[in-house]
Amino acid sequence: MKTMSTRLFAPTAPMTLYPHEQECAQFIRKRFPDRLPAYFRHVERARTTMLQRTVAALLREDVFGLHSRSYNLQVIGSVYITNWHGLTPEWEPAVRQLPAAHLQEGIMYKLFPVAPGQCLLIPIRGESAFRQCDVGEEVVWIGEGIQTVRDALSFLSLLTPLIKAAGEEQAWAQLAKELENGTANLALAYWHFEETCRMMRTEADDLFAYIEQRQSDPSFCPTLFFEQLCIEGHPLHPGAKTKLPMSAEDVFAYSAEFGGAPQLPIVAVRRNLCDFRFDGYEDPNAFLLDRFPSLRRPVAERFRQANKQLEDYVLVPVHPWQYGHIIPDVYREELRDGRLWLIEGVTIPAQATASFRTVLAKEAPLYIKTAVHSQMTSTVRSISPQSANNGAAYSRLFRTIMERENILSGIFLPVCEIGGCSFRSEDPKKARNLSVIYREGLGRFIGEGEVAIAGTALYAPSPFSGQTIIVEIIEAYASGCGRPSSHETALSFLHEYAAIAVRGFLTLLVKYGIGLEGHLQNTVPVFRQGKPVKLLFRDWGGIRLYRPRLTRQGLEIDVRPDSITVTDDLREVQNKVFYTVFQNQLGEIIRHISRRWGIAEEQGWACVRRQCDAVFAELAKDPSLTFAVDEDRQALYRPLVDHKALTKMRLQPEAKTYCFVSVPNPLATNR
Repeated sequence: MKTMSTRLFAPTAPMTLYPHEQECAQFIRKRFPDRLPAYFRHVERARTTMLQRTVAALLREDVFGLHSRSYNLQVIGSVYITNWHGLTPEWEPAVRQLPAAHLQEGIMYKLFPVAPGQCLLIPIRGESAFRQCDVGEEVVWIGEGIQTVRDALSFLSLLTPLIKAAGEEQAWAQLAKELENGTANLALAYWHFEETCRMMRTEADDLFAYIEQRQSDPSFCPTLFFEQLCIEGHPLHPGAKTKLPMSAEDVFAYSAEFGGAPQLPIVAVRRNLCDFRFDGYEDPNAFLLDRFPSLRRPVAERFRQANKQLEDYVLVPVHPWQYGHIIPDVYREELRDGRLWLIEGVTIPAQATASFRTVLAKEAPLYIKTAVHSQMTSTVRSISPQSANNGAAYSRLFRTIMERENILSGIFLPVCEIGGCSFRSEDPKKARNLSVIYREGLGRFIGEGEVAIAGTALYAPSPFSGQTIIVEIIEAYASGCGRPSSHETALSFLHEYAAIAVRGFLTLLVKYGIGLEGHLQNTVPVFRQGKPVKLLFRDWGGIRLYRPRLTRQGLEIDVRPDSITVTDDLREVQNKVFYTVFQNQLGEIIRHISRRWGIAEEQGWACVRRQCDAVFAELAKDPSLTFAVDEDRQALYRPLVDHKALTKMRLQPEAKTYCFVSVPNPLATNR
């Protein structure tokens, strides 16, 4: 696999840059020339992070047998201990080179044979539940000589014999392009975060003192502040920072980690070409103008100037990147004949969130989720007509459920989608790229002394201590409880957090057949002095609903045809919860407290298992739920569970379903 690189700005830049890194450097040289040297320093850090994530993902998903076909190797003094038996002659040259590789003592290496006489040595500092490997920095290649692998693209190039044998050159070349882009964007994020930290430290000594000082500023939103600290993105996905085909200037202007403040233009769509569904509003324009009264006069003036009638159109906010790069091309015919009309000079000021396509409006407590036809993680972030038009129906369903579930209604709360619009077309590209979803703000959920932190931000670095936010939250919890910051206190925090999360997610699954996509980005825990007091859940696009269970509760939901959210496959619904809630959300908490406080992960999973047992036992008291409890208990505690294979999904972009791999289940044995 060949990649092009360019040496840039020598001697200031003592390295060879890949094309996207070069583009970022050119952007910085143009806008912030005095800070250019810092970017080169952060390129090295970003390359290491992206290499570690990529290798960890390939190990976790066992791509090419990277995990199952590897041998263990440890160095103790001058002795090499391995489970590789029966070495054949073609491997003798590689083995003889081991002393020159200067491997670290005390680290387990995965020795992976790529081709006869060629192998990779991957340092593993530890392996967490669900086969999550903590990959060290020094990945080594032994072939005709020894080299240290410095970045993800170099690592992929060393897999070329396997890639060619599988006939997957095109897919891997695309993945390499995405990783190159993501590495450059991550370096840009590290570069900017360094300056952000410097500025914040001039205003306060610690994180919570800084937030306290900013509270008097009406423009300051703590939840948004934490989302803007998410500089590394999804903790498991190697493509977390990919944004193709965006330029460095676009990434800087519109991403949360740079304090992006997008101005959303408005497109007028002929009403007969727009599908919409709202909760509490018959007319989408009335909803929009009620929320943003400052738009009334300029919108009315534009329509008067164009000699058009507002009631003939639907006003649809779009992301400015989409407005400039996708709308003019995809909807060329509709723009030409007037079925689509770009309303010049009228925008909705907003602030970027950790979810690039979702922004928080400045004028109203409203999140606006827009379609963005850009490659991010495993998919292009457009919005299906089903997602745009089903949200209000799901919100009504959740409100009905919360009226029944008195305990949940105080601790496990839906952030409701008020409505949405989509373009009516048989062309999927047109149907998905002019959609919008409106979601309520978080203000009504947050009480005095409480702070809401999006789950993704819990693992972001604190600008003050450099520790992850979750560590500072637990230390605040310890202080609030009058306890030392110890492993017992960390486990107590996990107990309280899991008690809320497990009760909420399992109750909805067992009783109502609802599989929430409860990963970190869709979950917003609320804390008071570090103590978890409630969980907010949001974003219905990835939800799964097993209708027989809902029907048994006397409930129905009216969703659009071809909605993948409704399924007759219970396993699909269970997997949705088990992967996002247990493997992603709770797994990350356990992994971080294990690292920080030296807790055996088994203790953390035993704590979660006890919470699950308690919820199952409580639900089983209702005879009508006994069978469902047994189904979900057996599925949750099975020895092997399905893990979402994010990298394999990226290598199979045309696949119509999620891709999973089976991994050992820590809940199977922890009681």
